[in-house]
Amino acid sequence: MAGDYWEDAVYSVPPLALSDRIDATVVFDWIEANFSFDGGKIDWRLVSEGHAHWRIDDERMMAEKVIGEIRERISAGSAVEHAGDGLSSYGVRYSADDAASITNALLEIPEHHYFLAEDRAWIMVVSTEGDLDVLDRFKP
Repeated sequence: MAGDYWEDAVYSVPPLALSDRIDATVVFDWIEANFSFDGGKIDWRLVSEGHAHWRIDDERMMAEKVIGEIRERISAGSAVEHAGDGLSSYGVRYSADDAASITNALLEIPEHHYFLAEDRAWIMVVSTEGDLDVLDRFKP
């Protein structure tokens, strides 16, 4: 919430200060309506087509991989939506132009991260345990 460390030190300074704030519950409601869960996490065993998984223990390498995967999927004029499940007070929406800087800043927050295409064509989940799961829901 406002006044806490993450709000003061992360969300109130660039690049996150310039991102659009969104209601994270909208993101989580969509995830809960579209995926099965096992122990509070998406049950990726039930998702086969379009799903990829990586285990990356190095934070820098994880950030590079996530940014690369987002850049591969986002097109000019579209947006990424992010919601964190622990310390983030709200979600954010950002453009392809800001993908690297904002994604990197978000990954500094120690929580599970949910990155989604604005049109929900793909979802990317980064766990604090070093798992990266990507699902391309609609292949061209």
